[in-house]
Amino acid sequence: MTIQTEYTLTEAEIQELDEKGFVLLENMLTSDETDALRERAMAVADAERAADNGFVYIDGHAQRVWNLVNKGEIFEQAIQRPEILGFMRHLLGDTVTLSSFTVNIISPGADATDYHLDRPLSDVPVPRASWPFSANSMWFLDDFTATNGATWVVPGSHKRLVDVPDAGVEYDDAVQALGPRGSVMIMNGSIWHRSGANTSAGDRVALLGFFCRAFLKPQQDHLRLVGEEVVARATPTLRQLLGHGPLSATAPKGTT
Repeated sequence: MTIQTEYTLTEAEIQELDEKGFVLLENMLTSDETDALRERAMAVADAERAADNGFVYIDGHAQRVWNLVNKGEIFEQAIQRPEILGFMRHLLGDTVTLSSFTVNIISPGADATDYHLDRPLSDVPVPRASWPFSANSMWFLDDFTATNGATWVVPGSHKRLVDVPDAGVEYDDAVQALGPRGSVMIMNGSIWHRSGANTSAGDRVALLGFFCRAFLKPQQDHLRLVGEEVVARATPTLRQLLGHGPLSATAPKGTT
């Protein structure tokens, strides 16, 4: 896995992310990186299905694999990519925390889901704050096409602070995020989105690196779920993402 030492957002990327609420970054991953991530992702997903403990939904046509940081060093390295963290720090500040890192597989026969906000945004009363609580990174491990379940997003919906998406409603201004494998889409956590229907003959596989501000409860309790061996070899960046950063530091003597 090739890791850059730093990544500086361009003005065009910042403008698109701030105005539309998402930006698609093509060729973020090399072909070899995409192959390696997909191979490991599918191996873990297949093993969980075989053990009858796979997290499946959409009537068995979709699967989610949780807690990737604990399921392969390739995922430990991937979630620390400076290119991704540059966008997350822009949206969420320097103390950004990993909320969850998962595999998302949309298989043939899957219907489109409803437009929604991911937790914790789905639980926040309106009107919501204008600044983002969370943000997502969607890693395309397959081409995202019009027929294989590519994600739909509603541009600018992150600015609709008093509204929430309605179940079963189609939105005329929605667009489908289409792009080649190896792309990464960065999304403001307040963007309304859904997975599309997969009418193709193959799976649509993606990784979802979901982040939140440090004062929020993550979707997964990494302090409890991630193994000691992972924490022992973790970089300072990964330790902060997992919750071992400034918020868990020991208080100075004489304080309460």
